[in-house]
Amino acid sequence: MEESNFFSKDLTESERQLYDRQFRLKGWDQRILKNARVLIAGVGGLGCEIAKNLTMLGVGHIDLVDLDVIEHSNLNRQMLFINADIAKPKAIAAAEMLQKINPNITLKGYHTSLENLPPILFKKADVIVGGLDSMNARVNLNLQAIRFNKPLVDGGVNGYHGHIYTIFPFENACYECHPTSSTESDEMAACTVVGIPRKRVHCLFKATMAYEEKFAKDPDPQNYEDIKFLKSFANKLVDKYGFKPDFTVKEVINIIDHHEPGIITINAVIASIQSQEILKILNYLKGNTALGIPSKEYIIYNGMTERFYHLEKPRNPECFQCGKNVLREEFYLRKDQNLECIINALKMKGYHLDEEMEPILTVPDFDSLRELDLEKNAKENKIRSLSLITLSGFQEGEIYVTIRLFK
Repeated sequence: MEESNFFSKDLTESERQLYDRQFRLKGWDQRILKNARVLIAGVGGLGCEIAKNLTMLGVGHIDLVDLDVIEHSNLNRQMLFINADIAKPKAIAAAEMLQKINPNITLKGYHTSLENLPPILFKKADVIVGGLDSMNARVNLNLQAIRFNKPLVDGGVNGYHGHIYTIFPFENACYECHPTSSTESDEMAACTVVGIPRKRVHCLFKATMAYEEKFAKDPDPQNYEDIKFLKSFANKLVDKYGFKPDFTVKEVINIIDHHEPGIITINAVIASIQSQEILKILNYLKGNTALGIPSKEYIIYNGMTERFYHLEKPRNPECFQCGKNVLREEFYLRKDQNLECIINALKMKGYHLDEEMEPILTVPDFDSLRELDLEKNAKENKIRSLSLITLSGFQEGEIYVTIRLFK
């Protein structure tokens, strides 16, 4: 046992009593956790569990980010929302509940998208945590982790399976190192919708389009009459084009409802491993390896067989996000300066404009990109300090530019 934990002047009497049991672990230093800051993106099945674990461990500052609000279906998997109001922002409700659980730490909830989150929060975090169900959001989190060189502890669940993967920027693979190959999508391409269905699932896509055309709204997965309409319409096409068997009610719901299937036991397993890795990383960053060395492997969990699988994911040196040839620059800018000055600054640094295309500046904007106006200033373009701008139109290729605004 570390005597410094039991009698440390850096801890209050309340903290010493609250964390007494974990003080007894070999190599434990509570002060590391007290001075740590963790950003958790996604306060759902994984995020709630991780936030609860880190709160009870005594991580000093936790930022919670989520754009969603509480739904009734959240309550059987996300204990932080019990007794909270339906439709209340998840991040705010979770922060309030966790503050009651441990008043010794600081919790902040942000009801916003990752793109609109103040970039300074990524920079201040010691570790970034992903509890997301969108690949686009994961890619955005990956981008922030790389440019601020922060470990990203990501997790995901689907049914009875889950995964955990920690990205250590420039050491193992990031999410852009080995992009998946493009394959034929089952999404509703226009030619599929208006023509003959090529797959069984296209019959249901056509049913959905027919519903939207007839009722001028999207079908509700929780409305039985809507599901009956889709099932009946789709199965007529199934019969006509020979795509047996017929769709069942459960199958229709699973396809049109975009929520991933989930169960609290799998969430708990994945979230607990993420929490343990966060704990190890926070200590590792301060030179304390007594809690173990963080994993750099992609870990897959099969809840049906209770087996774990470990995969190495080597970094791709040619990755356009973390590779050796990525171009990154940083500039100070006044809020009243037009963005044209960024172009001039890059030219002065030796970059060369491509004569065949105009320079284009973009920033992430939810699931798309927002183009910036070179003739407008930083304030008019809604640029904040530490915003990341992607600039194309130079012979050298794309350039990532971090903007620092003068105070």
